[in-house]
Amino acid sequence: MTHLSSMLAEKGFTCIQTDLGIGKGSFTDATNLMKAYESELRSAIRLSTIPFPPVIVARSSACLIAQTYISSHPAAGLVLISPPASNDELLGSKLSTRLKEFDFEPAFPIAIMGTKDEIRHLKQANRLCQKDYATVDVMQLSDLDSQEAFVKLDSWLDELGI
Repeated sequence: MTHLSSMLAEKGFTCIQTDLGIGKGSFTDATNLMKAYESELRSAIRLSTIPFPPVIVARSSACLIAQTYISSHPAAGLVLISPPASNDELLGSKLSTRLKEFDFEPAFPIAIMGTKDEIRHLKQANRLCQKDYATVDVMQLSDLDSQEAFVKLDSWLDELGI
């Protein structure tokens, strides 16, 4: 993610890369854990003083935090890189209790990026990839850490006028 945010910053985007400082062991309930992470993310965004709703970019299990944030706060867009297909996939490894599946309406632009195998799995099990939402773009990439990922993301942001 550091490489991606550096490239976006070089293109003139304001990028905030944050390490949310809440230990997994601090909460026994997944819902409260996500609320704490959401609060940390909200503070980081507020302190950045950007005057417009952000595009949230998250990878892997951090996609849960991004979706928790998006469920209650404005955003210009959401980019999920290698998201879990469902919250239950992280039960036992990242989440100690079940976390209700997200049900926000994708009324804003969403890009979902993954490898061929990840996208195949997401299309079978992730609601955002299963339906044909006009606002959701699913992008299959050969390497998520490559220049290809940056080019796809940059093009997507350009199409949105961001």
